[in-house]
Amino acid sequence: MHHNIKATEIVLTPEIRVYVGKRLSSMDKFVSHLAAARVDVELEHTPLVDGPHYRAEATFWEPALETSLRAEARGQTLHEAIDLMMGELFGDITRQKRRRLDILRRGALRVKEYLRGLRDRF
Repeated sequence: MHHNIKATEIVLTPEIRVYVGKRLSSMDKFVSHLAAARVDVELEHTPLVDGPHYRAEATFWEPALETSLRAEARGQTLHEAIDLMMGELFGDITRQKRRRLDILRRGALRVKEYLRGLRDRF
């Protein structure tokens, strides 16, 4: 899986790159079968806003999926925002995977019922 990191109003240090890479590497078990998967991560610091000053946003692209998945989170620290964003992205990916499996199982159930109907006729 390829990833691209963009920073706005933040100096992108090697420590931040390693942290984001480590968090994204835990996603490999979910998307290892998707060869062209790509994640665009944007990190931003907005000092003039009330509340959380750091924002992390990720967009997951895969040509095999119908839509792209997007997650955004705000936090008091950059690491907190990244962790919250990754949790949201994991939830979206597992929800999408569960949806695909449910559709596959429903189709398999229909085929099985059809074959049982044929077996009962003969």
